[in-house]
Amino acid sequence: MDIDESSAEGLCSAKSYAKANPLLIQVPVLGATANNNKFWRLSDKATRITRKLVLILRSHHAVGKHLAAPLQVSNVWIGSAAGGSVVVKLRGVSFTAKGFGIDRVRDDYQQLSRVLLAIIRISSGGDAAVASRLPPDYREFLALLGSDTLAMDDEFLIVNNAALLPMKNRTEVFLMLHDRIVKHLGRTDRAKKRRILAGLPYEDDWLETARANARINQWVVNVRHHEYRRTQSDLLRLNRNVRSHLHEYGDDAGGIEEALYCEWPELLMAMVKMLHLEGELQATDIQNKFG
Repeated sequence: MDIDESSAEGLCSAKSYAKANPLLIQVPVLGATANNNKFWRLSDKATRITRKLVLILRSHHAVGKHLAAPLQVSNVWIGSAAGGSVVVKLRGVSFTAKGFGIDRVRDDYQQLSRVLLAIIRISSGGDAAVASRLPPDYREFLALLGSDTLAMDDEFLIVNNAALLPMKNRTEVFLMLHDRIVKHLGRTDRAKKRRILAGLPYEDDWLETARANARINQWVVNVRHHEYRRTQSDLLRLNRNVRSHLHEYGDDAGGIEEALYCEWPELLMAMVKMLHLEGELQATDIQNKFG
């Protein structure tokens, strides 16, 4: 159950949990230059908490119910289950069918956006400037939650947003989406493929970024076939080649995946968003990649 009016045994308030667990963490960027070798990202605990909360809201929206009163940080309770997974429950809240519609759905997500930012701020010692340190994909995720033009169909994008993926799953998800865009749509709908590629970021500088990172540059200079050009297609090709051969130049696959995220934090999110806009995201298996 996601609404718990029973004992809080094993759970603690979101405020207490946030104070004890860093949710926004600064990590070294493998291969980056000394002037650009730190990056702020959400911890996997933070992304799991976020996804569990949006799943709670969506499950009630699916049966025509919305929050009966504004969501507060004090309503969120968090704990740990066997295996280290995160448990998230709402306490002291109720849902109602009265007046249900897209406006109420938008209200729920806007309230959740404020609650999430407040929890992260608590975890960062109450720093009012914490929003400026959020990674760009999570900032866009919060903006999506706060959107006044959110549609019912966008709930699939919300709960399966790339900003919420565990770091260990990003390689698998990238390769899956790459195949959908480049291989499947390349065969079945080239117009969709072109529109998706045109919607990807970093067109002007991704190759310079790759060359400036000493670890990623190994895949650039040692490319076996065609040299990389400054195109969105080749941006995906480089990312696919790196992720398909993570152990090619060392035994630090986790560090390479994190470096790819830190150098291009909006790439995977943009791939997900563009597939959603083209009606292709639900044909992937992304909803099963958050465990």
